[in-house]
Formats: sequence, C-alpha cells, structure tokens
Amino acid sequence: MAHLQRIVASNEVVFYRSQLLASEGFRHGFSTRHGGVSLAPFDSMNLGVAQAPGEPDSDANILENARRLMEAIGAPRSEMVRVRQVHECAVFHCQGDERFGTPTIAADAVLATDGRVAPCIRTADCVPILVACTETGIACAIHAGWRGIVAGVVPQAIREMCAVRGTRAGGMVAAIGPCIGREVYEVGPDVANEFAQAVGFEFVLAAGGSRRKEHIDCFGAVREQLRASGVPMESIDGEELCTVSTPREFFSYRRDGARSGRMAAVIVPRG
Repeated sequence: MAHLQRIVASNEVVFYRSQLLASEGFRHGFSTRHGGVSLAPFDSMNLGVAQAPGEPDSDANILENARRLMEAIGAPRSEMVRVRQVHECAVFHCQGDERFGTPTIAADAVLATDGRVAPCIRTADCVPILVACTETGIACAIHAGWRGIVAGVVPQAIREMCAVRGTRAGGMVAAIGPCIGREVYEVGPDVANEFAQAVGFEFVLAAGGSRRKEHIDCFGAVREQLRASGVPMESIDGEELCTVSTPREFFSYRRDGARSGRMAAVIVPRG
C-alpha cells in the first residue's frame, strides 16, 4: 500500500493524492483545512454545509472553497456533487447534469460515469474512500463512519459500480483518505461488539494498558471490505493519517465538536 502524496497546488490549496489513481488518469483529491477562505474556527478550507446545525460558515465561502479545490486537482470545469450523508449504504448515481447546491439526496456514496460531474463526500473523522475503474472510467466517492462500515456501504458501492458498463472489481483502484485513527477511536462495548460482528474481531482493540475502553480500526476494516469485495490489495492506496491527532492539517468532529469544519474527497470519472 503506497503512501498518499501531500500536494500544495499553485492556488495554495493543500490536498492529498493517490499515486495509483493519478497514474490511471483520475483527477481527484482528499482536501485538508488549508487554502480556503473560511474564517476561524472553520479556517480555512471548510467544505461542510452552511445550513447544518453547528456550522455557521457561509454558502459563499463554501462555494469558493469548492471552486478552489476543483481548480487545485485540475478539474475546474467539473461540478462537485454532494449528498446528504446519513451513515447508511445508499449509493447515488449522478446523471451528469447535477449542480453543487445544497445536498438533498440521502446517500453515503456518489457514483458517476460522466466527467462533467465529480462525486464528492465530506468528512471530519469518518473514512473517505475514492474508487475508480481503470477499464470503464467510472468513479465513486464513499463516506464510511463506523455505522456505514457496519451497514456495508463499501461493498454496496462496489456492487453498484459492477452493475455499470460491465465493470469488474478486479479492474478497480481505490484510495483511503485521512480518518480517525485506531489509537484514538475509543468506543463503548455495544459499538465495539457490533463492529466486531460486522467486520471481524481483529478490527477491535481490546481495553487494557493505556486503553480504558475498546478502540476500533475503521481504516483497516475499510481496506478489508475493499479486498473482500474483489479490489486487489495491490490496487488499494492509502495511509493512516489520523484526523484527530493532526489539528493543523485536518478537521475533526471528535476533537472539536460543532466547531469543526469538513474536508472533502472528490474524484472525476475518466473519459
């Protein structure tokens, strides 16, 4: 598994890029909190939703931040498409004419075949995943918190990608972006048990020593779900970059609560 590349674009936006996705011609990025226009405490590249409770950033700021991110990844003419994320496993299929706008479609993955649109999900600790097919050019952005992992949003998104244009999981490449790390993701026994039953006990770190409670490994669980869905391990990029532990680089809801902005993971279909 290769490390993600930290890129400082000419417009000063800082984002992370997968070498695998880039080598296959997919424009994409995992944003950080650098390079936008939002004011503290959402400084500066907040890509959240202005109307959401606890996020009083302005629509104008968020729109400008989105424009800058798309320029930074080399896709200024593609329209970033967002959904209303609900921690379940619905996949929204873009048709190619969607607009940035306030997200109204309830889903946790966005799939597209048309380069006019760029599937996007937002995170502030949950796992962002970008998946693309090297053979058909389709692309998908997936949002996976612990509930989404348990619900199966990753395998569901892979199945729905496979239903489009004869896509094969074996021809896909994927990248896992910054998320809450296993060393800080403390959960109660009910969550730990539900997570273990869904993805395996190896992704739950038992309490003991410096751990007062169980911890869960969302990064590892997502990587395993991709593999189990047919994506080759050598075609999965990523790096365990912890959002909670890196306050100067990433937003984190667990660390900052309602005063946290949101990062974005975005990808443009090829072709």
